[in-house]
Amino acid sequence: MYVNDLPLINKDTNDHKMILYADDTSVVITAPNHTDLNIRVNLLFHNINTRFQNNLLLLNLDKTLYADFFSNYTAKRMGSIQYNNTNLANAPLIKFLGLMIDNNLTWDHQVDLILRRLSSSCYALNYVKYTLPTDILKLIYFANIQSIMSYGIIFWGASTTASKVFILQKKTLRIIYDIKPRDSCRKLFRDNQIMTFYSLYLYSLTLFVVNNKGLFDPDNTFHQYNTRTNKNLHLPSIHLMKYAKGPYVNGIKVFNHLPYTIKTLEHSPVKFKNALKNFFHQHPFYSIKEYFEQGNPTWGSFGQRDFLF
Repeated sequence: MYVNDLPLINKDTNDHKMILYADDTSVVITAPNHTDLNIRVNLLFHNINTRFQNNLLLLNLDKTLYADFFSNYTAKRMGSIQYNNTNLANAPLIKFLGLMIDNNLTWDHQVDLILRRLSSSCYALNYVKYTLPTDILKLIYFANIQSIMSYGIIFWGASTTASKVFILQKKTLRIIYDIKPRDSCRKLFRDNQIMTFYSLYLYSLTLFVVNNKGLFDPDNTFHQYNTRTNKNLHLPSIHLMKYAKGPYVNGIKVFNHLPYTIKTLEHSPVKFKNALKNFFHQHPFYSIKEYFEQGNPTWGSFGQRDFLF
């Protein structure tokens, strides 16, 4: 009740966004340069504390952290944030809603966390595989393996170290179906309706795009031609590799490369989701590159009959 109006602080400016979730409050501040960023951060922090004092509240400085996100090419870093002669702690790594976010957005720490959790589940599967039937092991997989992999996957699924998660996923399938370490798992994925790690990433990314279409501009708003790509989304200009690997740009690319017959179902959520799921079950992609190399934006070799609703 006391913090619900916090986002109204400096509401006339568009240089920050305040996010309230449960008992956590986060603020994202942007600026064209480090000097302006320092000024905006310290000014906003002063206004927040003034508002707290007016309501007889006290900000716990020991639990207040800030993260300075930067690229590998950033030479100058942001200065310190002070309040009452106390410097706030600059956190190079923070845990936000279960995701480990480092200030360079490499997602290495998040992948390490996923690997530790999956390794524990993999050990448990190996322990019980001779006492439980395969269908029960498969249920355990969905509950304790896939659920862990899918959480926040649109953010870290394209990172350079994410391939380690895929290797561990294939190991769990070899445990469940009792196959040799060097045997291919591709047929197991397809026959048992299990998405590969990369198919799960592509599936989650596509759902993110369709569920947030207001964030994207369709191509047909920039031209009036009725082409087979009129269902595609407009790809913005890209200047940073971090942005190019993020869910917004990758989401557009993945959606645009979907079979045309699936994209026509985007206004029927249930049919679209079922068709999309069936597509990625039928196509166990072993990399993101493989998805873009197979077929073309219309996937002309795949007809409506390939997608079961």
